[in-house]
Amino acid sequence: MAGAQPRTSCRSLLKELEILPIPWQYIHSLMNFVISNHKNFQTNLCIYNINTSNKHNLHRPNADISCFQISTFLAGIKIFNVLPPSVTVFKKDETKFKAALRKY
Repeated sequence: MAGAQPRTSCRSLLKELEILPIPWQYIHSLMNFVISNHKNFQTNLCIYNINTSNKHNLHRPNADISCFQISTFLAGIKIFNVLPPSVTVFKKDETKFKAALRKY
């Protein structure tokens, strides 16, 4: 596709072709799930009514069930809470969020 040699590193080719590596594709699809279903998630401010620095983070429900702990729902919350504020500020606008996430 790119005319590269068999032993050439894919990193520069992926950047050139604007293709996300597999782990980033997973993160991108998780964030698309969270944003398209944002009404199913609550922020910490909705739960605790305390004005803290993490008030805009998504609330992680406590669950001892191991199948829930490895679920897409909880993984999406964990990754969303780690994103910088320059990306999460667009959580209400899906198109701007996707553009900011892709740029990040």
